[in-house]
Amino acid sequence: MAKEIVLFVLFSIVHLLAIVTITKEDLFYLPSKIIPILILIVSLFRFFPSLEKRGKLVAVGLVFSLFGDSFLAIPKEGYFVPGLGSFLVAQLIYSYAFTIDSKIKPLLAIPFLLFGSSFFMVLAPKLGALMIPVGFYISAICLMGWRAASRNSISKPFYLGLLGALVFILSDSIIAYSMFLNREMDRSLASLGIMITYYLAQLLIYAATKTEELDVQSVKNT
Repeated sequence: MAKEIVLFVLFSIVHLLAIVTITKEDLFYLPSKIIPILILIVSLFRFFPSLEKRGKLVAVGLVFSLFGDSFLAIPKEGYFVPGLGSFLVAQLIYSYAFTIDSKIKPLLAIPFLLFGSSFFMVLAPKLGALMIPVGFYISAICLMGWRAASRNSISKPFYLGLLGALVFILSDSIIAYSMFLNREMDRSLASLGIMITYYLAQLLIYAATKTEELDVQSVKNT
């Protein structure tokens, strides 16, 4: 797993440098953005048949994240909603993955419900025609956070997955803040904040999944 993480970090840095040196119109921009996620996808799909159900779901969630990354990197109008839709599917898949072998734990939903409803109310006056899709997406990321917090196993994969979910929510919150609440925010600064937290979130969810898979394989081999 160490090799994949090193490659992921190196190519993530490449894209962060691309953010401050080139524009979306540059042919290198899209590949530099998606290569880190491709590394995680390849790492999981190499062993897809032997993965547990949660591992397979996370792998598929990464694929939909890749679609979302690609749509949002296209330097033309009209691709925000397809990108948002792709990430919404990814969040729902992650939510299902976190729900496996977990209890409902409704009390843990309260902080995510409070955050999601409050943030949506702040955003609502600025959303216009995007109110419904953004509302659905906020619901999806809060669902994902709740399910990550509700896992039964208090172990290293639990903490990695929960931290990944929380950082994912932070990343998406930065997107919403910079797009709807503070349009004057420096675009490079906003993009750096978004991508640093986004890459970290995906890496943490991947690490949680891979650690859990290694633990399961270790038990099977004993």
